[in-house]
Amino acid sequence: MADADDRHRTTDGGTAVARAMKAAGVTTIFALHGGHLDAAFKGFLDEGITLVDTRHEACAGHAAEGWARVTGGLGVCMITAGPGFTNALTSMANARLDGVPVLFMAGAPPLREEALNVLQGGVDQIAMARPVVKHAIRITDPHRIADQLANAITIALGGRPGPVFVELPIDVLAKSADLPAVMPRPVPPVATAPMPAQVDAVDALLKTAQRPVAILGGLARYQATPAQVAAFLDTLGIPVVHSSRALGLVDPAHPAYAHDPSAIAVAGAEGQAPDLILMLGSRFGLFLGGRTRAFFPEDAAIVQVHADVAEFGLIHEPAVATTASVGAFMDAVAAAWDEPAARFHAWRDTMRAAASTVGAEFVEETASGKINPYFATRAAVEGSPEGTSFVLEGGEAGLWAGYHARVAHAGGVLTFGQLGALGTGFGFALGAAYARPGKPVVQITGDGAVGFHLQEFETMVRQRLPIVTVVMNNSCWGQSIHGQQILYGPNYSCISVLGDIKYHEIAQGFGLYGERVTTLDEIGPAIARAFASGKPGCIDVVVDADLVLPMTSAMLGEAGPDEVMVPYYENFKL
Repeated sequence: MADADDRHRTTDGGTAVARAMKAAGVTTIFALHGGHLDAAFKGFLDEGITLVDTRHEACAGHAAEGWARVTGGLGVCMITAGPGFTNALTSMANARLDGVPVLFMAGAPPLREEALNVLQGGVDQIAMARPVVKHAIRITDPHRIADQLANAITIALGGRPGPVFVELPIDVLAKSADLPAVMPRPVPPVATAPMPAQVDAVDALLKTAQRPVAILGGLARYQATPAQVAAFLDTLGIPVVHSSRALGLVDPAHPAYAHDPSAIAVAGAEGQAPDLILMLGSRFGLFLGGRTRAFFPEDAAIVQVHADVAEFGLIHEPAVATTASVGAFMDAVAAAWDEPAARFHAWRDTMRAAASTVGAEFVEETASGKINPYFATRAAVEGSPEGTSFVLEGGEAGLWAGYHARVAHAGGVLTFGQLGALGTGFGFALGAAYARPGKPVVQITGDGAVGFHLQEFETMVRQRLPIVTVVMNNSCWGQSIHGQQILYGPNYSCISVLGDIKYHEIAQGFGLYGERVTTLDEIGPAIARAFASGKPGCIDVVVDADLVLPMTSAMLGEAGPDEVMVPYYENFKL
């Protein structure tokens, strides 16, 4: 009979957390120090797990999101109790709405001192987290740390991925914990194939279609590989567009690549609307026109592949719906297809041509003489080194850059999502830099969004990260003031004007390379100088404030004679 020491190893709860993380394959944890967590932090150091410390817990959470988006795996964030936890709630909500697998662990006061008005107590962290995460649990027994953390990771990665919150009271981390000789490990997601009848139905739709198009969504990032996607597109010969979170799954050089759904609208305006749309891990909603038919003609059949059955029929009714894994679905449909791919090649070329015309309406000249943000963001993308990961911060600046950002590596474009949160960019950039060590990262942001976490410039310098932040500086909250002026007239503004702040000088104060640019042709060279400096960089680009992003106008819409315009949502009927 084996000795007790062979069956179990006794340690403390903090080390149990660290060993559970190592058993799960975790190599990097984004964190901000708090005394509740020191037992775990020491365990991470002992186990060789990299700790990345930020200056704000929200940024640590967004960095874990960025890591997960770039790697396609689990991001991990650890923050302290009370205000550390509440600071990270935004990143939890952001990860939940965008389907990003992140394990959030937070400290808590001792269980024995519940309801004693103790430091950073009095807040029910589980109750606060539960509405914005997939699962929330408080571990109360140090002997259960290993199996409960493994289960939490299983939940985060399974089905539609998302964040899981685990609370670890300080006394649970400090007490002795028994670990089994063989550590429990998370159960990896299981790829599920579509039913044969579903494959037959999709095959029949494809054989009667003339203009099918695939839309890759954020879920495809976690359920399909670039090789699977390429094989599917090569076999069927159809075009593909992407949500921002799926960019990089298809190389822009691939003949099927048509960038984003704007190409569908352009083709439709030219009388070439699709008649079959394959929603591969994508969801209906804000970024696909809401309840409008901008991307979904009334007579187009829809196939939707998604892990969450709640998405089926939520806005548009699919002809075929399946919870099969995206990659497994593509494999099955490709295996069943017995017609030549050339059948759809002319249509594929039409979609590529439509994509190439998006943005053609813009001209460089502006009334103010300042740089047009469409061309400024294009110059920033084109002036970035090969293999760059792009972080496109919320607001108009990131959306302008979305016209141009094209990458050949999965997870290579990180943008805001359904939450519409500003301030995600610094964290995403940190996560991307650690996910691809030594590879360049370019954050394109506005002068509004950059102000949320300026202190993270110090994090970039201290950790010597190859990140260059390009600030589109128009001295206002662009999307806000443009929306106000559409609603109330061209001379109106309310708390939407900012000062002429020289962000490159602020960055220099933190130790970055900094430069201000006022002409279009200097943007690319300035980015090159920043990377060549060997430091993180900040390029402050002065852009025109009057140009309105078309998406801003589209999201506001137009009010009919019997309607009240409602910014960003459907109008109210009178």
